[in-house]
Amino acid sequence: MSPIRLEWVSEIVRDLVLLFFMVILISLAARGVFSAYLLWGWAGLVAIQTFAYGFMQSIPYVQVFALLTLLLFLIKKDPGAVGFSPDSTSIWFFVFGVHASLAAAFAYPEVYRNWELCGNLLKTLIYCLVMPLLVTNRYRIHVFMIVLALSAGFHGILDGLKFIITAGGHISRGNSKLGDNNHLAVLVAMVIPVLGYLYTYSAARVTRYLSLSALVINVIAVISTRSRAGLLTLFALALWYLLLSRHKVRGFVAIFAVVIGVFAVAPAEWTERMETIKSANEDSSFMTRVMAWKRGSAIAVENPVFGGGFHSVQAPALFSQFKHKQGILGFIETGEATYPAAAHSIYFEVMGDMGFVGFFLFLIVLMLPFLHRRRILQLTRNRPDLMWAHDLANVLAACLIAYLVGGASISAAYFELPYILIMLMAVLRIHVTKECAIEAQPVGKMKMHRTPLPSH
Repeated sequence: MSPIRLEWVSEIVRDLVLLFFMVILISLAARGVFSAYLLWGWAGLVAIQTFAYGFMQSIPYVQVFALLTLLLFLIKKDPGAVGFSPDSTSIWFFVFGVHASLAAAFAYPEVYRNWELCGNLLKTLIYCLVMPLLVTNRYRIHVFMIVLALSAGFHGILDGLKFIITAGGHISRGNSKLGDNNHLAVLVAMVIPVLGYLYTYSAARVTRYLSLSALVINVIAVISTRSRAGLLTLFALALWYLLLSRHKVRGFVAIFAVVIGVFAVAPAEWTERMETIKSANEDSSFMTRVMAWKRGSAIAVENPVFGGGFHSVQAPALFSQFKHKQGILGFIETGEATYPAAAHSIYFEVMGDMGFVGFFLFLIVLMLPFLHRRRILQLTRNRPDLMWAHDLANVLAACLIAYLVGGASISAAYFELPYILIMLMAVLRIHVTKECAIEAQPVGKMKMHRTPLPSH
């Protein structure tokens, strides 16, 4: 049989296997609203369509589970669901979504992916707005964390194992859904704290060991991307945990051991590439990013309220109009851009796409979870029964720190995971506030302890 014939057969078999699993997953989703909601999020983060090559590639997996969730929400009662009660995060998400829609409506006509990307963002915001209605207790929060690990963490496990099997020869490239190696590195790094939480709070020993193994493999996956953004993100996570650690010396030793391990398994070309971080001003790749940042801010200067529309920074038709303009970064000397590169920064991406107004709304959305974290830590200070919420608030903050640092050099302003984590922090605050209101009893100075989630 010819190689072409074998490839065709393998694609058909893969699609048939995927079809079989989709039938099973849809039947599971039909069992309840919460199950359907979990699969809605899972389908978006795992990017199923990137693993299909034939007739299964055209199926809108996320929309299937989204419609099923909303349909079940209307016709089937969920005993764990609550009524809608607007919180600060939901309100700001709504405002941000409205502004995004207006930015798309007033966009330059040459921005060819404008409504596609705006629609993707609005779908993500709708998913997040449903979260407070369904993720309503500790058990559901824990299950939701497992789904995050199984979906977003799947990419790291896949590439990390390939790197191990090939003894460091595999280079992770990303895919059409996630983006290039830099996007993949930041995504994988964002999942690492989630896996650490599951290791700490899962009751089943097998789940804890699997979480720990997945954590290590995801760290290796970041190395496999050869991404400098990934390395900086790992350093940011390490610094965050060191600052929060109750045992600074022990934490420093652990981080030092991890760093030694990373450099021990990393190939020589990875080390050489990381060395270029020291000379960013001489690196053509970095200076290309600065040129893109100038272009993004220049678009915002001319369109301060609504920007140029989604992906306006890299729109070929706008390149000649803005390639010579300095925006707000005229004090940085660069060469002349020769092609419409991506924004290479979540901040300048939003600035160019939605103007300064959209940019400030974006900053407010990013700031909200850290305000919620501070309140959660205050409420759980003398509540040993809520130690899990205290730790989860720090874990979610760590994930978002990874996004804020890694996102400074990638175009991932509208990726689903950060918005999901932001809303999950709001959900956690709602839950903690309710628990403290119900059980507002003095407990004295009790030792804080970590209690795994009981088995259900």
